[in-house]
Amino acid sequence: MEAGFPSPAEEEMADTLSLDDWLIENKEASFLLRVSGDSMIDAGIMPGDTVILNRGRQAKSGDIVVAEVDKQWTIKYFEKRGGAVWLRPANRKYRPITPKEELRIAGVVTAVVRKYK
Repeated sequence: MEAGFPSPAEEEMADTLSLDDWLIENKEASFLLRVSGDSMIDAGIMPGDTVILNRGRQAKSGDIVVAEVDKQWTIKYFEKRGGAVWLRPANRKYRPITPKEELRIAGVVTAVVRKYK
């Protein structure tokens, strides 16, 4: 469907779409979390958004993850080079986080859902 002139929606609806099938790779390993904070706004993840996480997916460098780092929960880019691991925000107001004691990845973000009111 074009974003220009209006057209009858019935003409454009060839198939129905299940959001579960479209957004969720692995239903048994996926869950939703509401985002608070603005550390990922340059990645398009805003406060109030809902992210879909896949717990069964191994995090690789460049993935957005939800992680517990030194007993604090956060959502950031996961970065790994050699033996060094850190979490990188997508907002210049924040600094990267290097775990001092512990880093536990809860899941890899696979989708972001935003509801307009």
